[in-house]
Amino acid sequence: MLKSLILVLAAMTFAASLNAADGKQVVYIGGYGPTLTCFALDAAAGTLAPLSTSEGGNNPSYLAWDPSRRFMYAINEGDPGKVIAFAIEPATGALKKINEAAVAVGGACHIACHPSGKWVIATNYGSGHIVVLPVKADGGVGDPLPSLPPGKRAHQSVFDASGNFFFVPFLGDELIAQYRFDVATGALTANTPPSVATKKGAGPRHMVFSADGKAAYGINEIDSTLTSYAYDAAKGVLTAQVTVPTLPADFKGKNSTAHVVISPDGKFVYGSNRGHNSIAIFKAGAGGTLSLVGHETGGGEIKVPRDFSLTPDGSLLIVANQDGGNVTVFKRDAAAGTLTKASTVAVPGKPAFVGVVTLP
Repeated sequence: MLKSLILVLAAMTFAASLNAADGKQVVYIGGYGPTLTCFALDAAAGTLAPLSTSEGGNNPSYLAWDPSRRFMYAINEGDPGKVIAFAIEPATGALKKINEAAVAVGGACHIACHPSGKWVIATNYGSGHIVVLPVKADGGVGDPLPSLPPGKRAHQSVFDASGNFFFVPFLGDELIAQYRFDVATGALTANTPPSVATKKGAGPRHMVFSADGKAAYGINEIDSTLTSYAYDAAKGVLTAQVTVPTLPADFKGKNSTAHVVISPDGKFVYGSNRGHNSIAIFKAGAGGTLSLVGHETGGGEIKVPRDFSLTPDGSLLIVANQDGGNVTVFKRDAAAGTLTKASTVAVPGKPAFVGVVTLP
């Protein structure tokens, strides 16, 4: 009883402090289990304090939010896969369900929100379908539009900054598909060229654009590599440049990669290794070059890092340890790109997603 009272009082204290501050940052954790967890972020200390928990449905393994940060969308893995729309309570980050929509028969794995906030995209690994759903005035999702012909093992959907172009790493097809997106109708049409191929056996999984819109980086799950791309923002076209391994040269075990992020200044790229259980750190250079800085394991605390995220200012990197049942916060050296463990907090279930949101 005393422990519960302390937790409640702590949450109330953090909620009060958030209400008194502008640009309050919270961290959401989703994954395998029904619970979505929201923490208050102390950026200076690199610590997380519990704010609220919400029911997220069946395995809310990926989350996205609209530009106003008033609404959040969760992909639910299951049969069928679902998108659940939530309203965000700004004082505590608590989520109130608005509605839901089915998107595929199994295999739902990723969700993205258009920069306009008018559309959300559900990606289905099992069926390979990409499903576009309109967003209603209340933040809920409407009926899905007719989906594109499926590819093999779609793993992520990514808009560029303009929202006019859209990209899907198809792990099974060994390519990143390139589309034009019509914000008025939600229609996706193949760009010219329609895709950029990856190396045979690479298995493209996730990608990220640099803040200046001139580069992108894709992480390849099967062969544990990272590829740099030049990006023509006017045409919506990627051009592969350099591919490097994410593993140390002497590593002999099994590994698969998961996620990739880039620092706000575009100088460092980070990728997660599941097996080696590390965050690979690279310095990005001219012509797409990637120079290995090192590998951070958190002293063995990183365990199957399914997803990770940088704070908007790049000062912290937060890792969801799927097999550790926890989240680890690292302070980041902006000049060197290196990471230093700051704290770890336990979370319900198996965390598969971590995201930082600045609430209004």
